[in-house]
Amino acid sequence: MSNKKHPWLLAIPAVAVVGMIGTVIWTSVNRTEKTNQTGKIKVVASLDSYGEMAKAVLGNQGSVTSIMDDPDMDPHEFEPTSADAKIYQKANVIISNGGGFDNWSVNFAKQNNDAQAINLAKLYDFEGEHDHNEAEEHDHDEDSVGNEHFWYKTDVATRLSKQLVKTYSKLEPSKQAYFQKNADKYLATLGDVKQMQQQVKQDLQGKNVMATEPVFDNTLIDLGANVLNQSFSKAVNEHQDPTPEDIRNWNAAIDAGEVSVVIYNPQSTGKLAKQAMTYAKEHGVPVVQATETKPAGKTYAEWQYDQLKALDEALKK
Repeated sequence: MSNKKHPWLLAIPAVAVVGMIGTVIWTSVNRTEKTNQTGKIKVVASLDSYGEMAKAVLGNQGSVTSIMDDPDMDPHEFEPTSADAKIYQKANVIISNGGGFDNWSVNFAKQNNDAQAINLAKLYDFEGEHDHNEAEEHDHDEDSVGNEHFWYKTDVATRLSKQLVKTYSKLEPSKQAYFQKNADKYLATLGDVKQMQQQVKQDLQGKNVMATEPVFDNTLIDLGANVLNQSFSKAVNEHQDPTPEDIRNWNAAIDAGEVSVVIYNPQSTGKLAKQAMTYAKEHGVPVVQATETKPAGKTYAEWQYDQLKALDEALKK
C-alpha cells in the first residue's frame, strides 16, 4: 500500500547489506594491515652473513631469507632465479652488499618501492655508491673504497646492527627497545672475535702480507697490515690473469723474504692463483685460507675467529 508511495523503503535492506559487507571488508583489510605490521616483517639478504645478523636483531618479529647460502659457490657467478625475485618482491626489508658484488640484489631492491633497502656499500660510502636517500646517514670511510667485501670490515656487525634497529623500528616503532636489546646481545657474541682482532693487529706490526685475491683485505687493512702486490689479487678478483709483471713481483717478494703470510681463497679456481699459493708454500711462507662465503654449520663469529686465529698462528711462525 504505502510501498508504492515510498519506494525508497525497499532500498533500506539492500543499503544495510552493502554497509555490512563494506564493514566486513574494511575490518578484514584493517586486520590484515595490522598483521603485516605486527611481527610479520619479511627480510631478504643477499648473503647469509648479513642474514644471520638480520635474524638476530629481528628476533621473533618476522622471518629472514638468505639467498646466497652455499659455502661452495662462487658468489661472483651467482644468478638469481624467478623464485628469488618473488622473495624480493614480497620483502619489507632488503639487505644488499652493493659495490658491484650483487647487482641483481640491488636491482631487485629498486623494483620493490615498498621495501626498506639497506645497502652496505652506502653504509661505507663506497666509491660510486653515494645515494644519500639511504635510511642511514654515515661518515665517510676511506679504507672501504676499492674493496666490496664489506662482511670482512672489522666493524660490519656493529654498523649493520645499528642500521637494522633503525630500519625495523620504522616498521615496528613499539619494538625499538626489543630490537636494540637483540642487537646488543648479538654483538656481545663477537667478543672473542674483537679480542683476536686486537691480537692480530699487534702481531701484524712491521710485517708484510700478500693475497691471491682481496677477499680478506678489508680485515687486513683495518688491522694495519701492509698488503703487497695488490694488482695481482685485483686481477684475480676481476676474473682476469695477473700480468707477467704481477707474477714476477709476487715471486720476487717471496724470494726476498719480504712476506710473512699469504692469504689464499680456496674458492678461487684460477690456475695462476693456485700457482702463486704453491710458490709461497714451497718457499716456506705460511698460507692462510680465507673464504668468500661462510662455511656450513658455522656462525659468523666462529668463521671470523677461526680465520683470525689461523692468521695469528701463521704470523708467529
